[in-house]
Amino acid sequence: MNLAAKHARVGYGHTFPNPAVGCVLVQHHYDDASFDAIIGSGFHPKAGMPHAEVFALFEACGHVEDGVAAARSVMGALVREEISLDGKTLGKQVLDLLSVYKSEGGATKLFENHFSNSNVTAYVTLEPCCHVGQTPPCALSLVAAGIDRVVVGFRDPNPRVDGGGIKLLQDARTEVRVLRSSESDVSSEEAETASECASLVKYFVKRISPRDDSSESLDDAINGKKRRALRSIAGRQKSDGTIQQIEWPKDASIALDDKKSSEFAEQVPLDHRFLERIDNSLWDRELVLLRLNNVVQKKKGAKIIGERIADILNARVAQVIGHTALLYRPALPPILDLDELVETDAGDSD
Repeated sequence: MNLAAKHARVGYGHTFPNPAVGCVLVQHHYDDASFDAIIGSGFHPKAGMPHAEVFALFEACGHVEDGVAAARSVMGALVREEISLDGKTLGKQVLDLLSVYKSEGGATKLFENHFSNSNVTAYVTLEPCCHVGQTPPCALSLVAAGIDRVVVGFRDPNPRVDGGGIKLLQDARTEVRVLRSSESDVSSEEAETASECASLVKYFVKRISPRDDSSESLDDAINGKKRRALRSIAGRQKSDGTIQQIEWPKDASIALDDKKSSEFAEQVPLDHRFLERIDNSLWDRELVLLRLNNVVQKKKGAKIIGERIADILNARVAQVIGHTALLYRPALPPILDLDELVETDAGDSD
C-alpha cells in the first residue's frame, strides 16, 4: 500500500476534480510468500483518463509494459489532441486502450478472467469507484479480471461511491479489507499507511462534502460591507506579505492580441493543475489572489477569467484590480468571521 501511495503522489495536483489514487497488483505464490511479485502498478493521471486500478490492470494483463509510465505519458496534456499528434507514442497507445475500455463490454474485452486461476491482491489507496463517469467503474474491472482480494486505503465518502465499490466487490465474492487508522487494535504501521491514504484525498473530500452554502447563498451572504471587509483584510495581507498568490503559468503560445481579447478570456482552457492549486489554497486560506498578467492585459479579461474560475470552484470574486482577481470561498470549517470583520472595520472607521 505504501508503494501505491507513492504512485498516487505522482499524480497529486494533476487530477482535479478527481482524487489522486494509486494501485499496485501483487500475485501471491501459494506455497512461499517470498515469491510474491508485483505484476502491475498505476496511478490516476488526470480527469477523463483511466483510473489507477485500470493502469495497473493494463500492465498486469500485458497491454502496456509499465502502468506507471503509461499514466505519466498522458498526465501533462491539456487536451487529447496533444497526445494524439504522434501515433507511435505511449500516450497514443493509452488513448487507444481507453477507447476500447469505454466501449460496451470494454473491461471484459481487456481483462476478462485474466487472473481467475491466480491469487492476486489489489492494493488501492481509495475505494474503487462503482459508478459510470467519464470511464467505467473500476470495481467492475477488478471483478472482470478475477482479482481475489482488494485492500483499500481509504473508503470513498463521495455520495456516488460511499461503500458502493466495496459492496460491489463483496457481492462478486471478492475479499475486501479497509485499512483502519483509529481503532485501538490497529498497528502503528497500518494506522500510518491509512493516514497517508487519507491525506491524498484531503481536499477531494472537502470538494465532495455537502455544504450549506450554495453559490446563490454566497451571493446573498457577501454583501457590500462584507466585500469591503474582504478587500480590507486582503490589503493587510498584501502589506505584510502573507496573502496567498497564484500566478497563471507562463505560456509562450499566448499572443499579445489574445491577451487583449475578451473572447479569448472566455475560451482559453483552464489548466486542471492551476485549478487544483487554487482550490486547495481556498480550503486552506479562503482568500486567494490570482495574478493573471500572463493571460490577459485588461481588467475586463481578469474579471472574466476570475469569474470562470470562481464558478467552477463555487467561490466568489471579491475584487478585480488590474490583472489580478481576488477570490473568496468559506472553508470547512470557516476561517474568517465576516460579521466580526465588518464590525471591526466599522469600529476602525469610527
